[in-house]
Amino acid sequence: MKHYICLLLALIFWSPVSAQHHRWIAPYVPRIDSLFSIYQQGSNPGLAVGILKGGQLMFSKGYGLSNLEHGLLFTPNTVSDIGSLAKQITCFAIVLLAQRQQLNLDDNIQKYLPEVPDFGQPITIRHLVHHTSGLREIYGMLELVGWKQGDAVHQEEALNLVKHSQELNFPPGSRYSYCNTAYMLLAEIIQKASGKKFEDWMREEIFRPLGMNDTYVMDIQGELFPGTADSYAMSDQNIWIKLYDNSTVLGAGGIYTTLPDLARWCNNYRDGKVGGQRAIQQMFQRGVLSNGDSLNYAFGLETLPYRGLRRIQHTGASAGYRAAMVYFPQQDLAILVKGNFANFNSQLTCERIADILLADRFTEPAPSLAVLNRSASKGPPSPPGPLEDYAGQYYCPELATTYTLQMEGDSLVGVHRYNGKFSIQHVDKDRFSGPSFMSTLRFERDPNGMIQGLRVSNGRVLNLWMKKQ
Repeated sequence: MKHYICLLLALIFWSPVSAQHHRWIAPYVPRIDSLFSIYQQGSNPGLAVGILKGGQLMFSKGYGLSNLEHGLLFTPNTVSDIGSLAKQITCFAIVLLAQRQQLNLDDNIQKYLPEVPDFGQPITIRHLVHHTSGLREIYGMLELVGWKQGDAVHQEEALNLVKHSQELNFPPGSRYSYCNTAYMLLAEIIQKASGKKFEDWMREEIFRPLGMNDTYVMDIQGELFPGTADSYAMSDQNIWIKLYDNSTVLGAGGIYTTLPDLARWCNNYRDGKVGGQRAIQQMFQRGVLSNGDSLNYAFGLETLPYRGLRRIQHTGASAGYRAAMVYFPQQDLAILVKGNFANFNSQLTCERIADILLADRFTEPAPSLAVLNRSASKGPPSPPGPLEDYAGQYYCPELATTYTLQMEGDSLVGVHRYNGKFSIQHVDKDRFSGPSFMSTLRFERDPNGMIQGLRVSNGRVLNLWMKKQ
């Protein structure tokens, strides 16, 4: 009977979705709930929403399920991967170490990582922070050797890719290109500068002082954390399937947390409990290119206005996990969301909530969802040389992998040991397009017009050299 009474009291004082409201937000709750009505049906993955106003968690509620097999609810206390929201925490560690003079933001990274090749121009810690290093994206490189989503990626493997790099995407400081490689190296620098393991330093210097006791770093493949949601995606057969986070790459992601802990982290931007206001102002400092242009990217944070209001934000995605943090400093308002399914648009969700809460504060209309200004179709491309000229084997020294281009009928196709066979379409002159892992192929010729090799790009990997054998 005593056990039954305790259980009854727990059910009375703890809602299964951990709904927590305050008087200020009460009029908005029905409209916020309506955004997530589909998740009330109890058969879909879920999410949690948190709203902070004046440093107080005014709204904290879960919707949907954290585990479909067992019908477990997704509550604010559910643990999930926050993806690239981890980048701002990595940056904060760098800022704290700089304050303590254990490193300098303008240090050449070879001071801490001598194994990184000399590319002829120094890469600084500041370049890594602002995505201006020119380093190639580890995941884009791995796709070219046959890596598929869900395959394991370890910190040591990612570091090995950098060690064998021969070129950069662009000179350091000259351009912006979002780069997980840079943040993996920041984690290595944190370990070298502090003399401690990344997770230990984070726990001792950031998580514990902020009371983030349900926050974890995945540094072991398959590591289990209490109360963690599973990760899902909708398959081509229109059924939910599990996606697995098998990455142990540090710094760029891999932090698992709850909504209340994420709120504690967000509040540090307001009160500077750890690091003080000097560190917080550093976090908001935008990057500057070598030509003097300012970036929207600060220290793991984007500074992008929304409907006329100053907004500081970042999103995160890993496996089927999604997350976003949007902070309106002048309104003293923050919106946090985190979910466990791949088609959850975390940023748009934050914006729809902001549209409800700040309707009378915006100075610009809501952005249209319509697709405008479609580019006009171009005429037929210039004819290439004979397609047979492009056939052959192409070896990439950076990745130690070979692609074969061959004729099949009147078409040119590519073949790779792990990526299989794929079609290639001519675009213009010596430029072709392929699948996502090899989206652009640009062939290079010697002075006699003979093809020497090709440069491959796939978004965050630019002009990777492959020599014709």
